[in-house]
Amino acid sequence: MKPVATHWTLPLCPLVLVLLSSCMTAPEEKLRLAAAEGNILRVQTFLEQGLNLQAADERGVTPLFLAAKHGHRNVVALLLERGAAMNPIRQDGVAPIFIAAQEGQREVVALLLKSGADVNTRAGIGEVTLLHVAAYRGDQELITLLLQHGANKHARMTSGERPVDFAQAQGHAALIPLLEP
Repeated sequence: MKPVATHWTLPLCPLVLVLLSSCMTAPEEKLRLAAAEGNILRVQTFLEQGLNLQAADERGVTPLFLAAKHGHRNVVALLLERGAAMNPIRQDGVAPIFIAAQEGQREVVALLLKSGADVNTRAGIGEVTLLHVAAYRGDQELITLLLQHGANKHARMTSGERPVDFAQAQGHAALIPLLEP
């Protein structure tokens, strides 16, 4: 009997590799991906399976960082409810609330503040505060939220800039009265 040629095996090789690599993805990475996507059902399932909700990648990024960055308030709330550390710090000295502020995720910032995050926390690089971030972005709603939670208008970065200095430098004149010490 003559062997049958199988021309279909070559195109399937990339598909097989994709399937194998997804099978070999660490469960914690799948949890981080579900948090980044805002897939609350997958996040719940992974947590019910006992996955570590504090599991960080090589840069220190946890599921909370990813959910906060992408504005998935419901996933952030679930992670906090299940005991996620509110202020894990990445290798660069940044906490999830900074990522949410940088991305303009006001609802997530509000939830983190309501849950006990420090409104005057500083990033490891330059001693920047959340108010500096909001002033740089020109985000009046975020500035108002931060001030309502006691953000320090007098805070200076290591280079000496105050939030009002950032607002001025970026041309956000309407924010200057809010930020003047």
